[in-house]
Amino acid sequence: MTDKPVSETVSWDDAPVNSGPISQEDMCKASQAFDQWFACLTVGKQLSNYYRYGEKRGCGKHWSKLRLCMGMKLRSSESRKEIMREHREKEDIERNTLPNVLDVWTKRT
Repeated sequence: MTDKPVSETVSWDDAPVNSGPISQEDMCKASQAFDQWFACLTVGKQLSNYYRYGEKRGCGKHWSKLRLCMGMKLRSSESRKEIMREHREKEDIERNTLPNVLDVWTKRT
């Protein structure tokens, strides 16, 4: 038995799952994804969406991001980078194909 406190003997940094450097863009924060999913479900957000678009907002993309972030802890760093790259590409495609504020306004002549 050692004289060191438990906090000094157990380190999350030594876990084999988290091996390799991970850049900020390759990280997926589950707490942030949960907050976004929960905020989507709130009454205020749903009423705002109903007022603006006339329909209930689907929170499926936030749920899938939460599931993605929860599963990232079990993957290698190379796998995480690849999955996050694919996820960012998918989000960019969705963002560019959906209507935005520029589609609503027409230019005056």
